[in-house]
Amino acid sequence: METVRITVKDIARQLHSWAPAHLAESYDNVGLLAGSYSDQVSGVLVNLDMTEAVVEEAIRKNCNVIVAHHPIWFGGKKRLVEEDSYVSRIIIKAIRHRVNLFAIHTNLDNVRHGVNQKMADTLGLIHTGILLPRQADLPDVGSGMIGTLQQPLSAEAFLEVVAKAFRCGGIRYAGPLHRPVQKVAICGGSGSFLIQAALDAQADAFVTGDITYHKFFDQEDRMLLMDIGHYESEQFTSQLIEAYLSENFSTFAVHLSEVYTNPVRYYPDGRSGVS
Repeated sequence: METVRITVKDIARQLHSWAPAHLAESYDNVGLLAGSYSDQVSGVLVNLDMTEAVVEEAIRKNCNVIVAHHPIWFGGKKRLVEEDSYVSRIIIKAIRHRVNLFAIHTNLDNVRHGVNQKMADTLGLIHTGILLPRQADLPDVGSGMIGTLQQPLSAEAFLEVVAKAFRCGGIRYAGPLHRPVQKVAICGGSGSFLIQAALDAQADAFVTGDITYHKFFDQEDRMLLMDIGHYESEQFTSQLIEAYLSENFSTFAVHLSEVYTNPVRYYPDGRSGVS
């Protein structure tokens, strides 16, 4: 019996049927970033990021495709010189070893069963929906998600639940601690642009990453605003992608990367958010 030949183009087509490239934000860089659509797939390695260690892991495991949530670069590059930057070095190493680099980023953020649904599931939210739909006739496409806890929790209890669920090294937060939390808004990655949307939806809490100092004032003491870290908020995205690929392809191995890519550590013990 002849083995089915799966190419990088087949991988791209399947991932784009899940999270279409046109749903990515205008600044983003998604799809096949380096490689060849015609390459036959020997194996796929999934990670949140594309780092040099991840490329080296792919080479060791005979995976000629890396699928990552975060692209290795945004915008145009005028030249690729190894000595210029770690980005150039990673791309050149991948090309030399015929490792294809594929990113599924804000297009996976903006679909109903993507990054934010995975966050919602991690917190056990029910009755979930898109927080800020892209347009009225597309309620399942847009930014963030909102849902409810099965039972209300005190603010301090909710902070503890989130810290454990996302294995946080620390949580930066602002807002009232005297009011219970049941309606929860979430956004993986940098979600501070959705603070007003969360307030408009009358969320009791908003969980996201990368909130700057002045943005913490925007909650106006009406909502518990929580910065759990960019990596921490999206860390389970790799599992989401791996499960999807494994469900749709059986002729090659799909591996979850063993490389931990979060660059942030927490003083004084130097630990990361994941034990």
